[in-house]
Amino acid sequence: MPSDYEFSQAYVETFIMGIKRSGQLDPVLEKVSLEARALAKDPYSETWQPAKLVEELGEATAALLGDPVLNDITYRALKARFGPIVLPMLTSTLKANKVPGTLLKKLNSLLSVALRGVEAKWVPSGTNAGALTIHYPRPVAPHVMKSWEGVLRFIFEETVPGTTKVARALGDGSTLEYVVEWQAPAPG
Repeated sequence: MPSDYEFSQAYVETFIMGIKRSGQLDPVLEKVSLEARALAKDPYSETWQPAKLVEELGEATAALLGDPVLNDITYRALKARFGPIVLPMLTSTLKANKVPGTLLKKLNSLLSVALRGVEAKWVPSGTNAGALTIHYPRPVAPHVMKSWEGVLRFIFEETVPGTTKVARALGDGSTLEYVVEWQAPAPG
């Protein structure tokens, strides 16, 4: 695994737009480094952007606006930017089995449109539950855990309602684990 992970420029732009929509971009930028400010002003400067700078922006956003707002910003970024790309690729898969596990087992390959240097692993536990583990090359900022709750929210909306029973960092904080369960889908 590489020494750090990176975000796609498209994700960074959509994330920055979410902060801007909150009306708090300027106060957030006042709390971050010059490098993070430069990234916010030009997310397309590189194809892949350093995670440390995106984490810095996320941390300042969470500190200023709270974790629920950050969760909503990441959820909206995923839904607006990547939903239209990823969901059409999964149409036939979801028609056959419209449950969260269908998307979660493919999540590692789907991540490539937004992240690189991160590995997702899905381990089912029966037909309506399981554990999603996200492996990073280094410990991540605490708010990163909240960002994944937005991803899970999106998956539950696109399939059937579900909940996150456990969300925790493991070991040194470079691995995140989410234990989830969902309702059985309505019969055909």
